[in-house]
Amino acid sequence: MTTTLGTLEQRLRQKEMAVTLGRLGKKYLVLSGKGGVGKTTVAVNLAWLKAKEGFKVGLLDIDLHGPDLAGALYLDDTKISVDDRGHLVPVEAVKNLWILSVQNLLERKEEAVMWRGPRKMRAIIQFITETAWPKLDYFFIDSPPGTGDESLTVIKNIPDLKALVVSTGHRMAISDVAKALDFLKTTQTEITGLVDNLSLLICPECGQETILHDPAGPKKLAYQANIPFLGSLPMDPAATLLAEQKQLPVAEAAPDSPLATKLKALADLL
Repeated sequence: MTTTLGTLEQRLRQKEMAVTLGRLGKKYLVLSGKGGVGKTTVAVNLAWLKAKEGFKVGLLDIDLHGPDLAGALYLDDTKISVDDRGHLVPVEAVKNLWILSVQNLLERKEEAVMWRGPRKMRAIIQFITETAWPKLDYFFIDSPPGTGDESLTVIKNIPDLKALVVSTGHRMAISDVAKALDFLKTTQTEITGLVDNLSLLICPECGQETILHDPAGPKKLAYQANIPFLGSLPMDPAATLLAEQKQLPVAEAAPDSPLATKLKALADLL
């Protein structure tokens, strides 16, 4: 009897997951395998740009131990509410853009999340199935570094998920991203492409481009993995500073900057 009830509960959960996923539109996992390469910056700006185009967009943070998606949108002090069904209500960051991060569930911004594997996986499933997401056109998932429980959970539960991989030209980043690509290949996840980030510097004084890390490295990695290379996003101090002053993503704060122009071209590819 217990087995029968357990099987029935599992089927109901699978049905609920299928119904929810059908409402989330095109789904992209933004990952790298390496920390500090700008995954959140890429995810936030792409989601923002699509929302500004009039699409309905969801943005989920599955980095449970180092969540910073809400902070990137200056919403880390905003708390998530619960509807009458007991489902989480995502924060509407701007018209057409809804976000959900464990950051918005913590009592204190400095509070550490000390969850182990099973609890992390349950939380991520809840963030998808027990959240009042509206019907969306795009659903972006911002992942933590590495190829652990968090990314594996969404890959196993979202059949039509596509991956957008972020790297820099630094040799250690390329090494870690190569492992992430192997992870995606092993899990049979479709890869939209690889984008190089932070390898080029735009001088805030003269506007000249300086190479910090050879962007040929990520391009070669994409070629070896037989996936599209989606271009290089420069480090743009002037645009980034303006974005921080305006408390907006760079694509909105400095739309004519070299970085925003490249981000717009990347968004157009999705």
